[in-house]
Amino acid sequence: MSNLKPHETVLFFPSIGHLDSGGQTWRVVVSGVVLRPGHVNLRKRILLRLLRRALKVPRNALETDLFRRRISGFLLGTQGKRRVAVRVGQRVHTIKKKSRRNGQFSGVLHVDAGEAEQIQQTLGHGDGWLHFELAGSQGPPAIGRAQLIGETGVSVVSDIDDTMKHTGTTNQRTLLVNTFLRKFEPIDGMTELYRGWAEQGAAFHYVSSSPWQLYHNLAELCGDEGFPEGTFHLRAFRLRDDMLLRMLLMRRRGKGKVIKHILRSFPGRQFVLVGDTAERDPELYGALARKFPDRVAAIYLRSAPRRRTKPNRLGKAFRGVSPDLWRVFDRADELPEQILAGQSALDPAVGS
Repeated sequence: MSNLKPHETVLFFPSIGHLDSGGQTWRVVVSGVVLRPGHVNLRKRILLRLLRRALKVPRNALETDLFRRRISGFLLGTQGKRRVAVRVGQRVHTIKKKSRRNGQFSGVLHVDAGEAEQIQQTLGHGDGWLHFELAGSQGPPAIGRAQLIGETGVSVVSDIDDTMKHTGTTNQRTLLVNTFLRKFEPIDGMTELYRGWAEQGAAFHYVSSSPWQLYHNLAELCGDEGFPEGTFHLRAFRLRDDMLLRMLLMRRRGKGKVIKHILRSFPGRQFVLVGDTAERDPELYGALARKFPDRVAAIYLRSAPRRRTKPNRLGKAFRGVSPDLWRVFDRADELPEQILAGQSALDPAVGS
């Protein structure tokens, strides 16, 4: 059972479930972070001062409700060496490894396929998600869920910053202002495009270099704008010192490892990778296409505004990859409405 203290709780991230080789058992990933109440001590006050200086804004700019919501995740405390248990239906499963120093934990549960179906029917969830709850905790309740994804079909791996929403990752101050002070603005047409793909059966995995402390804000964006539900894979981050600013500006570390794990978990599925040219998506996606040539079906890269791509950068990124596999786009309506169904992935969108 969980050994959390009464003042501690857990934040679960939407995760993945996939069938084992025999097709009888779901391997359900459970991941999240153990949290404890935080307070604005001297170190955090110094960090807020550094952040305001980097933003180049007056003090009252950090007193808005929007800023408080955006910064709140960074001010929470995390707790290591905690064991987490979850209840799935009538069974309690304990995550083998305790939470790490940064509070994060991850483990795999084995749930019988018939039992998983019965749980969904009993709870009235027919949406393909398996719901579970924190078990054995004296503190606040916590609910998690994992998307049970079939062995075949199409999955979309999507970046978030400058792919689904305007972030301005090519400019440090713009990135910070858009992250902490401005309402998230979706990229025109991406919501409708993704919804159309979801209606055709595509599953979605949102893989971002944004730190997990922004999860609630990013999930709220997806919900408010109508993006399809999907699993979230955000960057591990621990607030310590002025690394807050440095780490926010280091955007791509660890992303490739996450996507490789997703591809390896679903050897029978086809994958569409969507990102942008602002940073390292072309190089990352090109490497994935070479490593998984039978799995990566299409790559779409949004052209980063106000950033000139170096000559032959894309040629180098996609060396050895068929030019029919990847495309750079400016507007969402340049991409196909029909996703890998009866047409080439790079055929023009219907009606375009």
